[in-house]
Amino acid sequence: MNPIKPGHETEKRSDKNLSFLFQKINEIITTCKISGLFSISVFAFFSLIFAAFSFSDEKVQSIIAKTNLFNMRFPQERVYLQLDRPSYWAGDDAWFKAYVKDSPINESNLYVEIINASGNVVNKNIAWVQNGLAYGDFQLADTLSSGVYQIRAYTNWMRNFDEVWFFRKDLVIWNPRDKKVENEPQKLRHRDIDLQFFPEGGTFVAGVKNRVAFKATDKNGKGIDFEGVITDESGNKVAEIKSNYKGIGSFVFQPQSGKKYTAEAVFAGNVEKKADLPNQENEGILLLVDALDTEKIKIQFVQKSLLNTSDEYTLFIQSGGNICHQVKITATGKINSIEFDKAKLPGGILKFTLFSSNLVPVCERLVFNDYVDVVNLLIKPDKPEYKPREKVKIGVAAIAGSGEPFIANLSMSVYNAAAQLKDDEFANNIFTHFLLSSELKGNIENPAWYFKDDSLTTLQALDNLMLTHGYREFEWKEILEDKQPEIVFQPEPSIEIKGRVISASTNRPVAGGKVTMMTLKSLLNVLQQETDSLGQFVFHELYFYDTIYVSLKAENSRGKTATIIEIDSSSSTSPESKYLPELTEYNTDKPFETVTYLSETQSDLMKRKWSLADTILIGDINVMARKKEQTTELSRPYLEADFVYDLAKQKSEPGNIYDAVEGKIPGVIYDHEKEIFYARGDVLKIYMDGIEVNSEIPIKDLSSQMFDKVEYVRSGIFAGINYRGGILFFYTKRGMKNFNRTPVKPLGMEGVRVIGYSITRKFFTPVYDTPEQMDKKEDFRSTIYWNPVVMTDSTGIAIEEFYQSDETGDMKIVVEGVTADGKLCRGVSAYHVKY
Repeated sequence: MNPIKPGHETEKRSDKNLSFLFQKINEIITTCKISGLFSISVFAFFSLIFAAFSFSDEKVQSIIAKTNLFNMRFPQERVYLQLDRPSYWAGDDAWFKAYVKDSPINESNLYVEIINASGNVVNKNIAWVQNGLAYGDFQLADTLSSGVYQIRAYTNWMRNFDEVWFFRKDLVIWNPRDKKVENEPQKLRHRDIDLQFFPEGGTFVAGVKNRVAFKATDKNGKGIDFEGVITDESGNKVAEIKSNYKGIGSFVFQPQSGKKYTAEAVFAGNVEKKADLPNQENEGILLLVDALDTEKIKIQFVQKSLLNTSDEYTLFIQSGGNICHQVKITATGKINSIEFDKAKLPGGILKFTLFSSNLVPVCERLVFNDYVDVVNLLIKPDKPEYKPREKVKIGVAAIAGSGEPFIANLSMSVYNAAAQLKDDEFANNIFTHFLLSSELKGNIENPAWYFKDDSLTTLQALDNLMLTHGYREFEWKEILEDKQPEIVFQPEPSIEIKGRVISASTNRPVAGGKVTMMTLKSLLNVLQQETDSLGQFVFHELYFYDTIYVSLKAENSRGKTATIIEIDSSSSTSPESKYLPELTEYNTDKPFETVTYLSETQSDLMKRKWSLADTILIGDINVMARKKEQTTELSRPYLEADFVYDLAKQKSEPGNIYDAVEGKIPGVIYDHEKEIFYARGDVLKIYMDGIEVNSEIPIKDLSSQMFDKVEYVRSGIFAGINYRGGILFFYTKRGMKNFNRTPVKPLGMEGVRVIGYSITRKFFTPVYDTPEQMDKKEDFRSTIYWNPVVMTDSTGIAIEEFYQSDETGDMKIVVEGVTADGKLCRGVSAYHVKY
């Protein structure tokens, strides 16, 4: 069931409202391309086996079984976030919709974080994924400094693998109160350049023509373009090279046996770099692929053997990690060819791996098959131009080229592109992420650029990208040798509280013990779990929003609390980020501005952002104030008190502490004769600075001026103390050394602060359907419209309505999502606003 929540359902509409959309439906029927590259093709993935070949070989069957079992047991979960716009202001709301694929479970926790340039998490959100979908929002602090941040999303399961598979997207956040932010001029240095070469298939053989790809990056991993030549050891030029996009390119030449080759490259600013090519082998096999044909993938095998022998090989084709096809070939000194019909192979990235007769991987090549089963959305406003605050009606159609309609779960964003600090037309989107970026290791810059058209230059650039992300022998070794990744983080279908109980005297695990969990401020919510042989326990299937405080009590098998509870906080601790946000360009003419200035003045920007229509801006002023002192409470065994009486803020006459507290705490009564406090008929325990008060500590006669505050907890259980009655905690002022303040934590007790699911708010859109509403204050909201749940009906159509803001210019509409059967959907449109 899709996570549709109140306030997000698509409104019902009559057929007359659809006339403007139906006029354009035929455009979809005849439009079967995504930017001229992706052709729509529908097929059953696992039914794709060529009848001409059989899987009779026992060793071949073993590879297939081990590979598919490995991918089934350790699926590479992938996450994509659609955001409401590309950049933000400090103090803004940032909205997102999450799409999760290849998850090991149907429901899971998704951690969404915003990280600054230092790698610190400045915002964190936990969203509950149901059937691969979730949505939420962030409230960005208005104190954030201008700069480049990163939004990162991952599940607990994804933490078992390299962080490179996390979803990451750099965000520009600007604070108009900051001064203009600029980087110093970025000068490219020789030592910052990394120039690598990648022979096609992973083999480099002398005496035959080889295709060699290359990639040049800076110290931040960003591609840098260059030109250069390849020279032999005598300095003779044997080939010219030039990158065609983001430092990536390829060339063909025939190396000679025994010779060494060097690349001499020239980068921006006349920075020179030399790099050696790999050493060539005198014999081996080449795997040569031509993926530029519109209908076929053509493969050539060339074997060079000193003995002129022929050898048997097996070619495996993988899609999404699973082997979908295999074929045996015989390689000789001559060129052997084989072709595959693109329409009969899975779309997206395919991995071609050539195994020797001993079933050792010798060559590997990634190929992008542009026959992909996706849905191009038709997005059509009911008219091309609107006035400010006018009602906007947008139709969305999810219909295949054949005319087949799709029920789809979509998310829609509308924003003023001209008002964005960064709006990269080639940024990652739901198509490029799931079909390209999430399948390749390493950063893919401007992934949408590779799908901008079907020109030979663009197709060659995409193929070069595949060449530079090729041979990965170690992955096959892990699978064939039955090596399994270490699984530390399990899938999380809900919020969990887990840990371990050990003996306070021996530090050994307490097996068969009982752990009781109580939610603070609610005596009714009590859960129990038994520890296993390792002393471990887990409370699962917890579903709650925001933050709660719980108290844990652990007893051994004899019912004694001589135990220590160790909380497992690994899931709630954010992993260290290896990939920090970067925004660097090399320009010899002028410095690069990290945050681009808009054309408006700074004062106008502040007015537009905060709608300060009835205020004026004054110059810079200095504000001086005394720094607020941090309160330090010693030995606080609970997380939240039911009532706090702050003596430091009271202007009472000096007297003893009991008299000062009497009558100040609701529900607490002081008995002068017995000199005790009680509530609800129970005598209250008294603690001072973490120590239980007894006859040896005459607290009653101490001056109230010695104390900072008194806190009341209505049950000792909530304070981690084995006492169901209430407790008064007296705290003396800092610096007082009259009594021992050594913290004492009761055995068998632990208080825990648990972060729950983030409360999802509804995006607010003003309504301007009356003259009074039209006269409201200026409306320059940053996002014009956001709806994370736009549902198409059985005809494949959805209608969204909202009121335009006071923004003028071109408004960009971006809709992304998935169909009920998992097809990716995307569409982009626009409308114009003017007075």
